Amino acid sequence: MRTDGASSRTLRVGFILGRFPSLTETFVMRELHWIRGYDVEVYIFPLLSPKAAPVHKQAIELLPRVRYSPFISVDVARAQIRMIRRSPRRYLIAIAKLICQTYREPGVLLRALAIFPKSVYFACQMEYMGINHVHAQFVWLQGLAAGVVSDLLGITFSIRPHAFDLFMRNQRNVRAQLENATKIITISEYHRHYISALCPQIGFESIDVVHCGVDADRYRHESVRRVIQPLVILSVGSLIEKKGHEYLLEACSLLSERGLDFRCDIVGVGPLKKKFEAHISRLDLRSKVSLLGALDESQVLEAYHRSQIFVLACVRTRRGDQDGIPVALMEAMACELPVITTAVAGIPSLVHQGRTGWLVEERDALGLANALDVLIRDDSLRQQLGERGRRMILERFQIQHTAARLAEIFRQVSGPLFPNQLPIREIDPLAKSGDTE
Repeated sequence: MRTDGASSRTLRVGFILGRFPSLTETFVMRELHWIRGYDVEVYIFPLLSPKAAPVHKQAIELLPRVRYSPFISVDVARAQIRMIRRSPRRYLIAIAKLICQTYREPGVLLRALAIFPKSVYFACQMEYMGINHVHAQFVWLQGLAAGVVSDLLGITFSIRPHAFDLFMRNQRNVRAQLENATKIITISEYHRHYISALCPQIGFESIDVVHCGVDADRYRHESVRRVIQPLVILSVGSLIEKKGHEYLLEACSLLSERGLDFRCDIVGVGPLKKKFEAHISRLDLRSKVSLLGALDESQVLEAYHRSQIFVLACVRTRRGDQDGIPVALMEAMACELPVITTAVAGIPSLVHQGRTGWLVEERDALGLANALDVLIRDDSLRQQLGERGRRMILERFQIQHTAARLAEIFRQVSGPLFPNQLPIREIDPLAKSGDTE
């Protein structure tokens, strides 16, 4: 963190997000919190309103920096008029590029056209606020909106691909979006190689890898982890196919048949909840497995502290979706929990078999049960894997370091900073006189 008087002028970055706050994207909230310590003023432009869900303390602290907007309003309409009057060519290029990057996916195209007017309004706000650079999480609507802002204002923008947005969409559309960006920042070497193969025009060396990170101090393990009977297995992840919870349930059934004493807690919400509830009943696991639903950050931390083993049995779905590097794995490792997972996407860069955790094959309930069996019976191995796992987090996945690296990249690729930056003015930018230029 910069503390000396020689720091450069503050960089203002507009972050375009899907929603804010979002319970399933706490890693974004944490990056926004920490990057502010590196001479970066962050302003958040969500495309959608937040859902009713627990809100983390850091998200509450960031709310004054959020700029919400309806899809249609008088101000949004005035933004279109202003941009068309100023440069009809830029306006038409922006919408044409939007269509070219989405037309192979009709559903995405319709969503993109719906967010286009709001993106233009965001451009007006960012111009008035003196935003130097725009950053989008995901090669999805956020990236499209960032591209619109860049086309209208001529400022740089970056995209950070993760999982669904990179692997599940039409690959020609993904390529078009990525090649349009000023800078690509991704989360693992696996992603870097994938993007390089998909986009030959983008040099491998020009793609930066910045891991998602966690605050290792916050997620430190309890100095004395209570030895609870029965032993607690924990999993944290949305109730969706790619998290592999169904294989954890089947593994729990095998462990129960072997007479092992344990409890399994699964934190998360999602469309497969009823299916998993039925599966738990069918496997006669109601006394051993609990679906805990959505928990806030402090409650999740408590769940880590009362557990002895963490499992996330990630899979590549039949449609091709897969995780990047689940942040829940990092949190568990920071808490010195031994982790069991699979070698999907970027996970092997975090979990090294037998050193920082245990890797099993995808969709292999028996292999998962066998790994759990070993760890349940071997206190010493659990401790060794937990200690090495936390060491990995401290060395490579601390959010203080990843936030500093993001700030450095933004500063390298952004345009020149305004020599006499003014404070952000909290009035409607479209209410100024002299609307046309």
